[in-house]
Amino acid sequence: MEIQINDYNEPEHFRALNEDQYNLSRSCEYEFNEMHHMHEATEILLIECGSADYFVDGQKYSVEAGDILVIGSRCHHMRRLRELPFQRYGVTIKPSYCSSLKLDGDLSGIFQTPSLQEFETRFKRVDRGVFDEIIHLVNYLYGERETERPYRALLERSILTEIAVLLYRQSGRKGGERPLSAMQEQMAEVRAYIDSHYREPLSLQELSERFFLHPVTISKEFRRCFGQNLMHYLHNVRICEAVRLLENTQDSVTVIAGQVGYENVNTFLRQFRGFMETTPQQYRRNIRAFYGRRQTKEPLISSSIP
Repeated sequence: MEIQINDYNEPEHFRALNEDQYNLSRSCEYEFNEMHHMHEATEILLIECGSADYFVDGQKYSVEAGDILVIGSRCHHMRRLRELPFQRYGVTIKPSYCSSLKLDGDLSGIFQTPSLQEFETRFKRVDRGVFDEIIHLVNYLYGERETERPYRALLERSILTEIAVLLYRQSGRKGGERPLSAMQEQMAEVRAYIDSHYREPLSLQELSERFFLHPVTISKEFRRCFGQNLMHYLHNVRICEAVRLLENTQDSVTVIAGQVGYENVNTFLRQFRGFMETTPQQYRRNIRAFYGRRQTKEPLISSSIP
């Protein structure tokens, strides 16, 4: 069973990027447009034709036919199309679902955004056999998802694991299979706690008391394990959820700020602009305009996007 092009409803697709365990799509753009976005799921893009620039956390990734781009969970990205039509497969995987695959540390790392150097040397103009094999697996996974057969969930996990292995081999990384250390497992617990309790007032001291670790130890080890400051991660989680609420609810910006853990709306506005390079109000207007353009086929025009 093959995924049909643009066979989805745009608002439903945006919801799925944040809420579904995994999501599969195949889309084609016939008009030039640009968009800022962030979602909880990791996104894997397989470019079939056309070209575009993806700005991921400030780095420019230029993609064209035969390229594969992984955009990590909760990474702000902006897409600027360069050549039409721009057609690609998309696979998104929630971090919690990725964890259920029980991949070791090296293999699970393939679901993070690669460095610009790694992308340009390993994921541009991917060997056609590897590229086609991953697309075959994506369509195979789509067929499983659309049917009710015994052990479907197990096969779904198996297919996603196979995709992860193929991407890992393509990356040329040299790590081997090894279990997580005790500290890595503890930091994973800290991260999982933040993911579940970000709506609450959280501080390094509160986490220190809960996990019986010195604040300096938590701060240092969290950065070592995940490559980012713990408080930056907390704000990232909160802003990603705020993006979802702006897309899917009519709640005011003040209400959303409180829902994602900010007691001060000005702090929320500052953090939102820092991550998304726009305001919450403008982001919501852009998304609604994008939905409308999809329905009417009219070009998207927005003065807030560079």
